[in-house]
Amino acid sequence: MQASSRSILVRARSLAAEWVRFIAFWLFERLVKPRENRWAFCTWHGSYPHTMDNPRGVFEEIKDDPGIVKVILRKKNHDVSAAVIEGTNVVSVNVESLRGAYYLARCRFILIGYGLSGLCSYSHLIRDRHRIIQLWHGIPLKRIGRLFAGEPHWQFETPRYAATVCSSPSDQKIMATAFAPLPQDSVWMSGLPRNDLFLKEEAHLPLDYKGHLQRLRRQLDGRRFILYAPTWRAADKGIYAFSDADIAAIQALCRKHNAALGIRAHANRRIEENSGDARDRAIFFVNDYPDVNVLLRATDVLVTDYSSIYIDFLLTGRPVLPFTYDIDSYVKERGFLYDLDEALPAAWFRTADELIARLDAALGGTGLQSERYESAKRLFHVHGDRSAADVASKIRALMAKN
Repeated sequence: MQASSRSILVRARSLAAEWVRFIAFWLFERLVKPRENRWAFCTWHGSYPHTMDNPRGVFEEIKDDPGIVKVILRKKNHDVSAAVIEGTNVVSVNVESLRGAYYLARCRFILIGYGLSGLCSYSHLIRDRHRIIQLWHGIPLKRIGRLFAGEPHWQFETPRYAATVCSSPSDQKIMATAFAPLPQDSVWMSGLPRNDLFLKEEAHLPLDYKGHLQRLRRQLDGRRFILYAPTWRAADKGIYAFSDADIAAIQALCRKHNAALGIRAHANRRIEENSGDARDRAIFFVNDYPDVNVLLRATDVLVTDYSSIYIDFLLTGRPVLPFTYDIDSYVKERGFLYDLDEALPAAWFRTADELIARLDAALGGTGLQSERYESAKRLFHVHGDRSAADVASKIRALMAKN
């Protein structure tokens, strides 16, 4: 009974604190004027206390601009010692706090990479005096936003957006529809800011990314790197169930080509963890790297399925292997926006045996279908080579209009 009473008390206190934040933000929204030069950056769920992905790409572009106050909205469980945050006029604050609510109310521009509900518990109170820039977290191959009937909340959220990004004319039409009622000129054909994080010179990377890249190189210990990074799934653990025979064959292949296979399950199914020294293993998990863009820098061959990660990776010109083992069920779960034969840079396949054969060819320098690869690249990439700078420039133009 005492334990039950304590549990009820803890829950009551949590609810009371939540209502205090709701009321505080509601007041801040009405009493505090947002500043044009304050930009808020979302962080992801998990333990990493810095913004990542597309918001991180823009942050790196403007972090040393003294005229902009950069507000990093941390989650309450973030370990603040886990990242080095560089820049001028940067504020890192727990978004689920009164101070976080105040800073969010003061920011004119809010840069997100997912739905607003992931920003903070009181995001539904954000009013139209803020400019929400939806940077998303990839170039969509499968249905997102209003195009996916399984997530009706987008109908209420997307009217609050000021702009989003895209990478080609076909992608622009999709993003305009997925996040309607955005007009087409508010769907910026900049490319994705996160691309800069794996394409720019290593010397220009932030300190934390340099550290993550150095750690990966120590794990690889001179070996070539195969990355297996499957997409979001609603069920199962999100990666193919390799048999013991499959694993033995992959290990033998890695020894043949002096390579290692890193497995990165999608964030919603990231349950496997490493133990021991990865230098002693041909196959290991890389779930503990906060941003996949660090991994892409070192990747020699990418194995994925319907994840938009391959679309970014096309910019490197390196092999992509579409391992679509559950395509029959997945098409019913989410649905695709493109014909896969047109959108994928290589023929898709279903079995582990073919995966091993394709890996052998890719690591041996053959098997790249160059014409198909370039066709897929042209379908998705019709933009400049400085995506983050382009997005930052367009937000600055919005500042000048206000």
